[in-house]
Amino acid sequence: MRSASLLLVTAPLWATGCGADDCETLCARLASSLDGCLEDWSATWQDLGADGQRDWRQSCQEDWSVTRADLEPREVQLAVEACSDTLSQLADTTCDELRALYLDAR
Repeated sequence: MRSASLLLVTAPLWATGCGADDCETLCARLASSLDGCLEDWSATWQDLGADGQRDWRQSCQEDWSVTRADLEPREVQLAVEACSDTLSQLADTTCDELRALYLDAR
């Protein structure tokens, strides 16, 4: 079910490269944003299918790594751009919007 979490926001946003790419960074920033919203939601990481923030981030990044390996070069380029765009929009994303994507959609 965790792979669905990544797909809700990033599908089909996939990238490649050495070190952290924008999709890996997106996983980390989403985990941080979700962590800041959980108390307001009276929810826990278990409600999101994870043992904690780190577990959710790692699962998101692992899901991405598996998906990235199956992409064609052009798809990778598009994914990098999409992840970058999503990262720039994340700062303006409210807890209510994240709840709709990650908690209510479960």
